[in-house]
Parts: sequence; structure tokens; C-alpha cells
Amino acid sequence: ACLPHTLKEHPDLFRYVISSNGALVKDTKTQKELFRNRIPPYLIEELVHRFKKERVFAAAHIGSEYWVNGRMMQMQGRLVFGKDARETVISSDLFADLLKNKNYVEEIQLYFLGRRQKERVRALLSDLHELHGAFTPAYVEIFDKESSKGKALKKLAGHLGIEKDEIACIGDGENDVFMFEVAGSSFAMGNAEQAVKEKAAYVTRSNRKNGVACAIEHILTTPSTGGDELR
Repeated sequence: ACLPHTLKEHPDLFRYVISSNGALVKDTKTQKELFRNRIPPYLIEELVHRFKKERVFAAAHIGSEYWVNGRMMQMQGRLVFGKDARETVISSDLFADLLKNKNYVEEIQLYFLGRRQKERVRALLSDLHELHGAFTPAYVEIFDKESSKGKALKKLAGHLGIEKDEIACIGDGENDVFMFEVAGSSFAMGNAEQAVKEKAAYVTRSNRKNGVACAIEHILTTPSTGGDELR
């Protein structure tokens, strides 16, 4: 799974991992895959056909590895993600590699420049009803509709015998809203977009003000009432 190096350095803090927007659920202790889903090959072909000539920069999760299109994209990734960008697979033609590996693609990311190109990407995805497109201001994450963080969390909870009111989740993106629907307590980060905040029961501090730690402290010390903004 594509995990941040900070988590890999502390495997004692977690056991189960949901990655690629819910396409993979893995038990890191036994290395057993509890669930895996991929974008159907015919949809990979359609996505390549639609986007290979568009002004977008592509990345993808293929077989639990993170692929980027060109060394320049990896270098840009290092500026944002630091050490985590070192483990990326560099492709000289990612759209061609998507076709070669079309049976193993879990997620595709398309980065765009500006609102106009974003809306162009949104329009090109609008009739592909078998796919989810989770947008941020800079990119869209594309994955199969049978994959979502919410569905994966629900499957993992069923595997572990955990009830909804025993689950808490924290998120900042459009793709995290799927988790909010299956968790007893949901927290949006303070730096999340307003639409994401409106879907959560609570809004915690931003990522620059220890928002996750604040949410965890709230879970451990405060009765659940909902609708609060954490300070």
C-alpha cells in the first residue's frame, strides 16, 4: 500500500490500512488483503482515450505502487511530499503504461492548471457513471464506484465486528465524505473546503494547528453531541 514514511516507521501504531481511496484494505500484520478492487480495464481504455491529449498531468496507483508521468513530476512531488516521493515509479509515458497494466489500476489522478481546465476534466468524466471523481482545487482522483473509503471502512468494520457508533473518522477532502456516512463520529479538518465541513458532525482545527490531535482529544474526553466546531 502507498503509505507515508512516517507511518511505515511506526508499524506498532496501526494494523489495518485502507488505501487507494478504498480500493485496497490490508492487514499489515498478516500481509493479507481483506479487500481489493480496481478500475475495470475497459474504463482504463476509455480514460486514456479521453485524456491523453488533454492538458493534464497524470499519476496512478497501479498494483499498490504510485506511478507518475516523468521525472519532473517526481521532482515536483518531492517539494510537496518529501521522502514519500522517492518511492514513486517514474513512467516516460504513463498513459501507455496504464494500457499495459490496465488489469491492475486502482486509481488515476489528473492534475490540471486552473478552473477552466478543471471544468473541462469534470465534463469529460460526467457520463462515466461507473466511476467516482473526487475533486480538489488542483487535481481529481478517479476510482471505481465500488471503491470508496466509506465502503472499505464498512467492510473492515464488518470484518472486525465493530459497530458504527464505535467508529470515528477525520478528513479534509471530497473523497473523505464517503467515510463520514459510515462513521459514528466524523470530523472535517479546519482547512477543508466548506462543502466537506458541512458533511461532518464536527469541524476541528486546521492541519497547521494540530487538528487531528484536537479531534482525537475530543473523542476521548467529550460526550458526542454533534455540530460543534473544535477550538
